[in-house]
Amino acid sequence: MHNKVILAAALGAALAAPAAAETYNYATFVPPASSNNTLALEPAFAKIAEESGGAIDFKLFAGGQLLGGREMLAGLRDGIADAGFVAPNYFISELPSAAMLPDMMPFGGDPVAVAGAMLETMFFDCPACMEDYTKNNLVYLGGQVPTPYRLLCSGEIDGSADAVKGLRMRGGGTAMSRTSEALGGIAVSMTAGDMYEAMERGQLDCIVGPTAWLKQYSLAEVVKTVVEEPLGVVAGLGLVTFNRQSWDDLGAEGQQMVLRQMPFIVAQSTVTGYMGDDDRAREMAINDHGVSFVTGDESMKSALAMANDKARDIILSEAAERGVENAEAIMDAYVANLEKWRKISDEQVKGEAAVLEQVLWDEIYSKVSF
Repeated sequence: MHNKVILAAALGAALAAPAAAETYNYATFVPPASSNNTLALEPAFAKIAEESGGAIDFKLFAGGQLLGGREMLAGLRDGIADAGFVAPNYFISELPSAAMLPDMMPFGGDPVAVAGAMLETMFFDCPACMEDYTKNNLVYLGGQVPTPYRLLCSGEIDGSADAVKGLRMRGGGTAMSRTSEALGGIAVSMTAGDMYEAMERGQLDCIVGPTAWLKQYSLAEVVKTVVEEPLGVVAGLGLVTFNRQSWDDLGAEGQQMVLRQMPFIVAQSTVTGYMGDDDRAREMAINDHGVSFVTGDESMKSALAMANDKARDIILSEAAERGVENAEAIMDAYVANLEKWRKISDEQVKGEAAVLEQVLWDEIYSKVSF
């Protein structure tokens, strides 16, 4: 697990605990240059190191160096890493209640509103979601929210439903698979880390994902067309998920330092990262790679609307099949929280990361404890 080096003299009188320097290994499957890492995690980890007088240090292993997306839950549970990025849509059997959040992808369109709603639902309205993590020896602290998913395709296509029928579409969960199938595509399940190679080798025709991935995963090199019709926003991602023992080892003071950075991590990765990367990636893809951006036509809008109309019943039915109790209450809480946070997004945050950071602290992180 984490490595301990006795550096008591370096701690300083102000830090009561921990009493020795600790290096905590953080694992993620996203590339090193991803904004999750560069704009959110790395600055937050540096701030924790500074505030702890060097007593708490995080070492970031990106790009699946330590754990891949599918290995993340078991790896964190067993202490291969101390903390990491858990995508619950990869682990619907192990995290049956928490997996409802990403499954409700079609319900949200504003990443800021989804960020607040998912955290409020997880921490205050879904004890079963938190219990999912507890049962797996994990502590969920929160994470980023991507921008709306779209179709990123390797061929030159228009924005009609007919143009994407029969195409092999990567999705990372049931919501994305439903979307693929609603458009007449063939859903292919794979992790984000495998997307580039699969597109390059012709094993995939399209990826269901945000425009930002053109930059973050270098997909602009293998994508020719982006269909800009929004497909929904994924919630519930566990960008910062701790092994229980590692979390306990931080001590109360160390835990508070980490919690105090969580609003920054969520706000930076969501607003400055994904929302900013969408614009940057679009410009780069057009100018450097000649990627075309097309609008979804009425046939595509109609197909998606029909699928979304059926989504509620399907999500509830599938949740019940995997043993989720009170699935409807979880869904209703998330929908209500979305409405609350849409107003906060429009009236307070207005696309400003610093404002979102403060609101997340006031509304959520100042009120949670583990």
